[in-house]
Amino acid sequence: MGDFRPPFDLPAPCTDSVLQLRCQRPWGDSEFYGHWLLSAAKANQLLKDARKNDAEFHTATKTLEVMQCLDFGIMATVFLSLFVGKRFYTFLIDVNNSTDLLDFVLMAEMGFFALTGNRYQMTLPANLDMDRVKRAHLKLAGTEDENWIHPEELIACMPYSQARKYQDLLGSMNQDQRLADRRALLFDRLMDAEGE
Repeated sequence: MGDFRPPFDLPAPCTDSVLQLRCQRPWGDSEFYGHWLLSAAKANQLLKDARKNDAEFHTATKTLEVMQCLDFGIMATVFLSLFVGKRFYTFLIDVNNSTDLLDFVLMAEMGFFALTGNRYQMTLPANLDMDRVKRAHLKLAGTEDENWIHPEELIACMPYSQARKYQDLLGSMNQDQRLADRRALLFDRLMDAEGE
């Protein structure tokens, strides 16, 4: 990939071993899940168009698909399926041993997951357009060094034991309380973003 470096700062690398994903929507909210999956299809089409129409972008991001083909429709379906049968509508990804991490990071950068505290919540991406898709891919490509790409540098993690405690806490709440907690966390995130 050469000397390409993105025009933005990268966060400190993640050194813990797990990230936690939460889906705090009423189970069976097919309207939300449908829009989420359609957004993944849109991201696929935007990525395809970006590669076709921007040779510099295509060259800068080739490394991202050396080991796997990026398909956000497939990964959105995979991530949704991980929630099925899970207590408290959460699942964990082992940052050090997951083939899904690269896709997760790209989807988080595009707005499919929102960081709230040190965990992620499933969200509908706002303003999903060509620029946002390109920025996400270039940011991840910018983590490449002589060894490989480092998606763990772009995410917040927590120890496994802490993630399990969050799952237990969510399990002790009723659904209305969990949803109120989710709204509060996302509102705080929005307010923080507007203050920057």
